[in-house]
Amino acid sequence: MRLNLPQVVQVAYQVLNQGSPKWELLKLNTENEIMNHLITTPSNTFQKGKLLMLFACSAFIGGNLKAEINIAEDLSLYGYIDMAYTDMDTASGSETSVAEYEFGLNFTPEESDWSAVAEISFDGTDARFETATITFAASEELSFSAGNILSYQGFETFDATGLYQFSYSGPSVLYSAGYAVGASMDYVTDDFAVGIWLGDTDSDVSSEFLLAYTGVEGLTAKFIYADDPGYETINFWASYETGDLTLATEYVDTDYAGFGDNAGFTNISELESMMFLAYYSFGSAGLTGRYTDAETDMGDYQKVTISPSFTFSDNVLGLLEVSFVDDGDTDPTEFAAEIIFTF
Repeated sequence: MRLNLPQVVQVAYQVLNQGSPKWELLKLNTENEIMNHLITTPSNTFQKGKLLMLFACSAFIGGNLKAEINIAEDLSLYGYIDMAYTDMDTASGSETSVAEYEFGLNFTPEESDWSAVAEISFDGTDARFETATITFAASEELSFSAGNILSYQGFETFDATGLYQFSYSGPSVLYSAGYAVGASMDYVTDDFAVGIWLGDTDSDVSSEFLLAYTGVEGLTAKFIYADDPGYETINFWASYETGDLTLATEYVDTDYAGFGDNAGFTNISELESMMFLAYYSFGSAGLTGRYTDAETDMGDYQKVTISPSFTFSDNVLGLLEVSFVDDGDTDPTEFAAEIIFTF
């Protein structure tokens, strides 16, 4: 997430999952007016002048809207607790854990063009900073940010609160980049957005470029190009929301600098994947269906996911998931139960 607009804490390009059940839960906890979509991440367009106190984590921000608790005039706290039970019909067995606990602090002086955000995430073993940025809003459209920023890549958000289901479309996150220290420049209008991020590596400059289009009601389309000494990635995704139905598709093509364990696969140097998703809301209940077809230089990978969800309250959402995997080896069936509390 490298989008930080005036008085907005990184509305991640990654989110754009406004229709997701977890997104709807977070939206219920947000007192600010939100348009049809947020220009991000996860899962959405927004009207710049109306989002003075909108929060995005992850991302994108780790990437997703969070409810907020005002603890001082210009300081707010937000976050979530994600608990999950997972099981696979292989030797790995089952596991119950606090999948993630995250909270963030947002500092947005009302009369200032400067803002800052810091997020800490705990995955049950380690605590780490995710988003940690300082942003200057040069205008309503143009902003500059520096710090630890989430990648532009991805329809599926890094934070659990931006996903339509529990698991990612691959054995792990299929994107070549996550959080990295660098600086970004983003220009956002109601119809399109342009972003560039630059970061330093041990050997060369790492960069990402983003083009996003939201000029048609319900439609969000993004193109991302990433160039790094360790990889080169093209990522395109689009989502369309009409009534209670959300449709999405995503393409990821990555060439790595050499063979290695990448994106959850063992000893690969190339990855190409397509993902198709449909989500339908039945009010408090929802149903997600997803299909993934990935190719690597070590073999093919397919995954079919079905995930019903239910919103229990303004702060609590639960879901179940079953995924049928064809990896050419163990071909596991994966099960998960998840509950998320947002604040």
